[in-house]
Amino acid sequence: MIRLHDAFELPDLGLSPVFTPGGPSPEIRWAHVSELIDPSPWLLGKELLLTTGFALEDDAGLWNDYCGRLKNAGVSVIGMSTGPSLPYPAIPPLLIEAARQQGIALLHVPHDTLMQSVVQRVSDALHHAANQDLVRSFSVQRQLSEAASSSGGPDRIVEVMGRLLGFRTVVFDERLRTIARSSEQAEERIASIRGELKTRLREGLRWSISEEGHSDSLVVLPLGTEGRLSGILTCTKEGALSVHDRAALGLAASLLGILLERRQASQKHRRMVESQLLANLIDDPGTVPDVQRYLARLGLRVEQVEVLTTGAPADEADLDEFLTSALELCADVLMTRTPDGCVFAFVNPSEPLADPLRALVAELGLAPAGLGERRALPGIAESLAQARFARTVAASRDVPLLERLDTGGYRALMMMGTPAARHEFADSALSPLDAADRQGRGELVKTLRAYLSTLGNHEATADALGVHRHTVRSRMARIAQLTGRDLSQPEDYLELWMAVEFRMSSTDRVSEPDT
Repeated sequence: MIRLHDAFELPDLGLSPVFTPGGPSPEIRWAHVSELIDPSPWLLGKELLLTTGFALEDDAGLWNDYCGRLKNAGVSVIGMSTGPSLPYPAIPPLLIEAARQQGIALLHVPHDTLMQSVVQRVSDALHHAANQDLVRSFSVQRQLSEAASSSGGPDRIVEVMGRLLGFRTVVFDERLRTIARSSEQAEERIASIRGELKTRLREGLRWSISEEGHSDSLVVLPLGTEGRLSGILTCTKEGALSVHDRAALGLAASLLGILLERRQASQKHRRMVESQLLANLIDDPGTVPDVQRYLARLGLRVEQVEVLTTGAPADEADLDEFLTSALELCADVLMTRTPDGCVFAFVNPSEPLADPLRALVAELGLAPAGLGERRALPGIAESLAQARFARTVAASRDVPLLERLDTGGYRALMMMGTPAARHEFADSALSPLDAADRQGRGELVKTLRAYLSTLGNHEATADALGVHRHTVRSRMARIAQLTGRDLSQPEDYLELWMAVEFRMSSTDRVSEPDT
């Protein structure tokens, strides 16, 4: 392909611009000579049409019609030859004005330049440009192949794609961990589709994403061989992609697929080693130094671990999806299988794990699950014991996941029995107060809650409610009378406290009576 500005640089022709419309330089696909008033039926578009104006009178309307027909036929440029022996000694001003009105480029061919010479030179330039594209394509292929065979293959391939083609590239493994990238900005560009990429992990190699917008183009390709997904290639580039860009992407994807397949085989061995290390650590806390040395060789300094125990996955794809999401919450995840499920050790968690893990284990069928507290690596056995106990409690309560804090003390008390039983207990204890509140001013349950929260302090309760302490004493006497419970007795105090807490529990909250 050549453009109008390239034509002016063709040697020994002396072509010069007369009018050039705004925007990109027009593309020239061929040069053609015609003296017809309407040559459009014989044109394919994007021609440099050469003429002397032999059949055209110098009339504004005729010139305007002529330029309009050529514009509609897709002609890129009109080239007019002028001179003393030709119909026009110079380019007519009316033709220049017509070209300007129609928005079609116009150039001047000198008298001593043969129009057939222009055709030949344009043909040579097009041939040379096509060869240059081919040579460039071969060069890109050669450098990509050399990059793939060098050390750090994925990084080298990404570097070649950026340097030669202008691609911003990110290469992920099968768990969406970044293996290589051209820049941090390249990864930020695709952050919005990361959720979609997660859903694609189950689809193997039979998918791709291609988007061409106003500012840039995006291509996402799965990587792997023999139907097995081993990674994902994402590329963005300013503007539209050429045929050569897409050919280079196809080659890069093939090379990366082979490299990642080899890497995946190595990673499989690594996962087996990590599984055995974690299993040894569970059985013998004395193996902590072995795990520390192993992770140190991977460049990972263990500061804290948090243990999760789950049920067994129904499908290996569920386990892969779980690990893909889990790796966003910590520096790494060690995993081993047990007779009744899986044990995961989250290394250096970056945020509280309970909420995101609760949703994951429920969605992927790994429930019930238990989560221990964070510990230094030597304390992993304690975190594991907590996780196992929490899982047992989660199973008894039919909830997806419980963490250590949910299985003891005040929190455990708040989850005794089933939700229905807790509601029934609260209603049986508080229903006399509910009835009195519906008939009166609705202050008894509210007063009881405040009184219990201040540990039975009348003055603090009065301050919290904004009433006199004698009012509080009067209401508390009424509460004791209606409920049949003496709040000076520990067992009665505890029963009313539990009833109020059950009703106000965030997990079991029910609507309070209308007042």
